Amino acid sequence: MSNIIEIRNLVQNFKLTRGLLDEVKLKNGKFVRDKVIVKAVNDISFDIKNGTVCSLVGESGCGKSTTARTIIKLIDPKSGSITFDGKDITCFKREEMLPVRKEMQMIFQDPYASLNPRSRVVDIIAEPMLFHKIEEDRGIARERATELLQRVGIRPEQVSRYPHQFSGGQRQRIGIARALSVNPKFIIADEPVSALDVSIQAQILNLMMDLQEEFGFSYLFIAHNLSVVKHISDTVGIMYLGKIVEMGKKSDVFSNPKHPYTEALLDSIPKISGDNLDKTKPIKGEIPSPINLPSGCFFHERCPYAMPVCREEFPEKKIIDDDHFAYCHLL
Repeated sequence: MSNIIEIRNLVQNFKLTRGLLDEVKLKNGKFVRDKVIVKAVNDISFDIKNGTVCSLVGESGCGKSTTARTIIKLIDPKSGSITFDGKDITCFKREEMLPVRKEMQMIFQDPYASLNPRSRVVDIIAEPMLFHKIEEDRGIARERATELLQRVGIRPEQVSRYPHQFSGGQRQRIGIARALSVNPKFIIADEPVSALDVSIQAQILNLMMDLQEEFGFSYLFIAHNLSVVKHISDTVGIMYLGKIVEMGKKSDVFSNPKHPYTEALLDSIPKISGDNLDKTKPIKGEIPSPINLPSGCFFHERCPYAMPVCREEFPEKKIIDDDHFAYCHLL
């Protein structure tokens, strides 16, 4: 099976200082230039196969959403390469990205912020079809938009309403319909259910799985809820401080975790045993700042198995199985 996405040594960081005056500081009686840089994504590499769902999981601030926005070129990478459907799009400018935008779409975490409040939802769905010339006639585009909205659960009498007239779950359905309106090959879903009620989450996840099976596109699914990821994924990547510390098939990662951080995330999931709720094991400590990354293994300050070498050297990539790898000195 061929790959729809190939990421190699991707790096993304951001300067917090806005100019030279912000960077110049007085230290020990001398003026020094002090750049404050957030190291959001730190040299990650992975592939996503055609027609599959790959999930990235980790605590808030670990770089999942930044990775997603860099892959889709909402922000340009600092280094590394992004290959989409056989084409290296790393250095594509805005004009070059326009035809690629039709093939790769995004479902955002906040559906209300991502929908134009001044447009009726039928026009929100029809506009991308007209822009990318999938349909030339506005009337036909609106008809197709109405059919697509029905497919995601919006009734025909509702399509002339504005986004604020819908619930959160309905707005996310509209966001999904908009992503599908241009027949993409690849969709990034950035925590699409985290802001929704649990009962609505299940409905949206089932809808996304049904649509993926029907249309055959690929997903990159961003989440911090491992229960959600287990329900929808083919492969799972575990991120910590901008680094993928473990990745593999869903069954391998959940049944045979190799990195201590993966074990800790799995232990933190509430489990029901008989009539009692088993106690979870929260991860000790706080995630370090991405401004000052720890030396050695990024997880060593919170790891119960940390050894002296973990504080000094970042571990090499260890292959466990065909598609299963981890970065850990214990292996």
